[in-house]
This record gives sequence, C-alpha cells and structure tokens, in this order.
Amino acid sequence: MALTNQLIGITSGRNFRELGGYATASGKKIKYHKLLRTGNLADLTVADQTYLIKYGLKYIVDFRSQEEVTRQPDRVPEGVKYEYDPVFSEDLTNSSKSIDRLDELSKKDAQFGFDHMLLAYEDMVISESAKIAYRNLFSAMLENDQEDQALIFHCTAGKDRTGFGALLALTALGVPLELIRQDYLLTRITTKDFVENMLAREKAAGKNENTLKSIHDIQTVYPEYFDHAVKVINDNYGSVNNYLREVMKLSAGDLMDLRRIYLEK
Repeated sequence: MALTNQLIGITSGRNFRELGGYATASGKKIKYHKLLRTGNLADLTVADQTYLIKYGLKYIVDFRSQEEVTRQPDRVPEGVKYEYDPVFSEDLTNSSKSIDRLDELSKKDAQFGFDHMLLAYEDMVISESAKIAYRNLFSAMLENDQEDQALIFHCTAGKDRTGFGALLALTALGVPLELIRQDYLLTRITTKDFVENMLAREKAAGKNENTLKSIHDIQTVYPEYFDHAVKVINDNYGSVNNYLREVMKLSAGDLMDLRRIYLEK
C-alpha cells in the first residue's frame, strides 16, 4: 500500500501519528482511532486535549524515564487512564539529553550519536526493564477492547522507544515487516523541520561539526537503527514472532484477541 503521512491534527506536540489503515499480510487493516504513536504530551494545549478526547483517547502509555517525566509531565486529558511504563531507568536514546552534555560526549567523535543509538536499540531488545515495559504495553492494548477508544504509546520524541514498541505491536497484528519499517522511517519526514531548526540553532551557537552530526543522528532515525534491532532479535530469539511469544509472553489467544480488537472485520 502507498504509505500516507499518518499525522493527526495536534498542533502542540510532534510526531503524533495514527497507526490505523496499515494492512496486514492477510489483507485486513488496522482500525482508525484505536492505536497512536506519539512524542510526549507535555505541551498539549487545552484545544489539543479536547481534540484527543473527541478522537476517543482512553489510554496513555508513557515509556519515558522518571527524570523525563518529572521534567516534562504529560498533560493528561480528563477521563484518560495514564500508565507510567519506563523502558529504561534513564533515557538511553539521549533524545532528551542536554545539548551541553552531548557536546561534551561528541566533540571529538562524529560517530558518537550513531553508535550510541545502536547500543540503545540493543538495550530495547535485551534489557529486563524494556521487556517489562513492552509487556505492559501489550497488557494495555488488550485492555483497550471497547469500540472507538484509542490508546497512545509514547516516549520523548516518539521515535526510538516508541518505534520499537510499534515494531512489536504491528508485528503482533500481522503487519509485514517492510511496512513497519516504512512507518518507522516516517519520523525522518514528520520531525524534519524540528531537527533542522535545532541544528541551525546549535550551529549558530558555535557547536562543531562532530557535535552537530551526533545531534542529528540522535534526533532522527536511520534504517540501520531499525535493522539492527531486528538483527539483535533474530540473532537471540530467531524471529520477531518468536520474541512476541517467548519474551512478550503473548499466547495464541492473546494474539487472536489483539487482532479482534485492532483489525477491521
């Protein structure tokens, strides 16, 4: 299928994307107004909170660390269930790390950002905290079983911890890996202006080229990040589907329930 933009009409956040409309290998499509992947909800205006309530939002799953949540707590619309579900004890993706700290780490190493992200994706696959967090995501997805009710899962930028969550959730629903990869790479489009503006500010502030490259590599996504996560899964567990069964503890009944809840009839 042709990949659409998938953005929804939120004006006070970035990377708010609908997972509805994606087709499974069997030809069914994910329902709209059921499953959203986003950046954080810390800056939501009252108008955007109202928009999400009208959209059907009932569940928020927040993958961020305690430090990130304390610094920028989600604005949770009234009547919505919020679940704190940290993937890591700290933000290993560095998407929320201060520019000064990044400058210190990357000034002499242009590859710092890229290499660090590969390690962060390995941790998303194998760390115990991440496994617990993504199991909790599936528990929330199974709870979201009423018609016209939506679940948001998110981190800070809505691209790495959220992107891996989308890989697992979409695989469980039967979406082909190549289409999941395309959805993952949409972040390059949906956050392009944000990343370019950040780089322009930091260049004007005198950051060197190594630091600017690391900022770019941490604030965007690459196909190599996604492919590395899949390779780590395949090397350690055989396949993403095996990972869902063995590590996420999803039974055949759970997978059937997920597809009943999220796929069009």
